[in-house]
Amino acid sequence: MNYTQDNDYSFLLAIEQGLLSSMMQFASAENIGKVVKILDEKDFIHKQNGAIFKAIIKLFNDDKPIDENFILLQNKEITEQAVIEVLAKSPIANIVDMAQIVKHHSLDRQMLITAAKIKEGDFTLIGHLQSLKEEQDVNGEIRDLKAFDEKFEAYISSLDLDVERIKNKKVEYLYDNFIVKNDIVMIVARPGTGKSLLSVALCNMFLSEEKIKRVFYLDGDNSELTIKTRNIHLLKEKFGNRLNYFVELTQTKLTEIINELMKKDLTDCLIVFDSIKNFIVGDRNSHKDVTKLMKMLKKLRKNGATIIFLHHQNKLQKEFNSEFAGSSAFAEDVALAFELRKNEDKQTYILIPIKDRNNTSDYIAFKYNQDNTLTKVDVDYAMETNEDLEIKEEIIRFIASCNEKPKYSDILSTLIDAGYNKDKANKIIQSGKDKYWKATRIPRQNNKLVFELLDNPDSQDNSINRGL
Repeated sequence: MNYTQDNDYSFLLAIEQGLLSSMMQFASAENIGKVVKILDEKDFIHKQNGAIFKAIIKLFNDDKPIDENFILLQNKEITEQAVIEVLAKSPIANIVDMAQIVKHHSLDRQMLITAAKIKEGDFTLIGHLQSLKEEQDVNGEIRDLKAFDEKFEAYISSLDLDVERIKNKKVEYLYDNFIVKNDIVMIVARPGTGKSLLSVALCNMFLSEEKIKRVFYLDGDNSELTIKTRNIHLLKEKFGNRLNYFVELTQTKLTEIINELMKKDLTDCLIVFDSIKNFIVGDRNSHKDVTKLMKMLKKLRKNGATIIFLHHQNKLQKEFNSEFAGSSAFAEDVALAFELRKNEDKQTYILIPIKDRNNTSDYIAFKYNQDNTLTKVDVDYAMETNEDLEIKEEIIRFIASCNEKPKYSDILSTLIDAGYNKDKANKIIQSGKDKYWKATRIPRQNNKLVFELLDNPDSQDNSINRGL
């Protein structure tokens, strides 16, 4: 169905009223049956029209006259004025087309609402959004249903799930449940957090360890001067044609490179988009424009490539804070999405999963080295701020100084008296259990919870684990 009318309230209201008028005057089993397959009362933009629709269906099923009086008797909330406005509309011969237009706009409204919720961080709705899109795609296709036949079964069997192939499938990672090979990974962060540093270091390490054969790094953000200060030119000298780094190119040139890559076998190749906003033709807030971009990334993936794209987060706002800028379509087709944060106190980089299709990833943290490599570090160590460390040391000193094992309330009171925030203090007390101190309940003293130090409470200082 081709639809080109403006999506405004008055136009749609008129369509709904014309449809209801037609249903009242042409209430055949065929017409009503087709409309019911397309619409329900919630699809109407005007609540009164939805109630009238429900009343018409009820009257038809009960084999009662479909007129003004009977409709008003069906629902006391239906106003006489609403029914009069419907009756005043000229009936439309093609009821099905009108029903499809109403459904089209209903699905549009539902997709907008769902996309907004996903953008706010509710990724559980991604599947529902896809279902709405698929329903929109088939809206208007009313067909005569046929029984399954041999031709159909042969066709379906040729495309059906290959059980043996699936049994042999494994999720392959380029690094510790972090970068999925031959899939799409999104890394989002505030500007200046270190997305580019991290991605270049990963490229260096993957090439050095021969986990991939070739890198295509499309840099639309940084300048040649930045490339020099980060010693990326030295990596180019090191790897030669195994590292293709593109910088300060026009969007046209970048697009040409992508089009050429889409014609190639990209097995064991890594493609980095830094950042993804430079590759959008149109508006990054447009679901349609972003979906078109993601189709291109999926094509590269189908050709065998592993894809990492870097993306910006929105600026912090009082009322609204989404995990990434632009349309929710950015997250729909990725296997993994991480939020990158930097702890300035420890100079560590922490990656927090915000989407994990395979349910295998967890927090991961690194230190960045000047030779464009990364050192994996303990996540707790990486996230610990100077204040966290002060609170931890204060707890250790307090427990060690007590003649009797202190209670939780004793420790918390000491920290609050020292000027620390109550919630922050509680968080450190809880996170340090079974790592720096242990908590034990004493049955003979009403299950009182007391604390004592574990051996070697400062082992965190030796937590950095070198190498891949």
